[in-house]
Amino acid sequence: MSEDTRYAIVGTGNIGSAMARLFARAGVEVAIANTRGPHSISELATALGPTVRPVTLAEALANDVIFMAIPFGAVEAFGRALPDWNGKIVVDTTNAHYTPNSADVLQGRLSSHYVAEALPGAQIVKAFNQLPARTLAADTPAGQGKRVVFISSDSADAGFRVAELAHTLGLSAIQLGKIAEGGRLIEVPGPLVLKNFSELPLT
Repeated sequence: MSEDTRYAIVGTGNIGSAMARLFARAGVEVAIANTRGPHSISELATALGPTVRPVTLAEALANDVIFMAIPFGAVEAFGRALPDWNGKIVVDTTNAHYTPNSADVLQGRLSSHYVAEALPGAQIVKAFNQLPARTLAADTPAGQGKRVVFISSDSADAGFRVAELAHTLGLSAIQLGKIAEGGRLIEVPGPLVLKNFSELPLT
């Protein structure tokens, strides 16, 4: 990932806060926003240090790689925040399964395909959604290697860039191919959901 790449997290719930902790631990700068404004994030940002910067939603959306850490039910409204999403990589961390009317919304589509329709022009990467937030943000005990995260995208370049970032954040990224294939495995209740794997160094 280029040193000039700018990152943002939209959402300060469990997953958004977990992602912010990963960025802070790795010393990688990231903007973070929600619909309530930067003042509502000040306590979290202060606790995590200077690399996590509270911003407005508009400022967050000006970044290159945006982590969409919002409830699935808010995706449609989020998509209207920009007239088009060309040039943006959006990391979809949502889990539609927990939304009461998700089956009516999806109508047989995979959730990240729905996200792609709601954010026209964006390169969608499904990632950082298969583990509970507390597990994702936790330190890996010494000697247990790097925690594995799975990544799926219909854009090979976007998938590669997010995998590269995951390594920078201290994780082990395994790419699963396109959303219709690998993305299906990490969409709740897919077979890789809640699987807390570690990559151990060769001895």
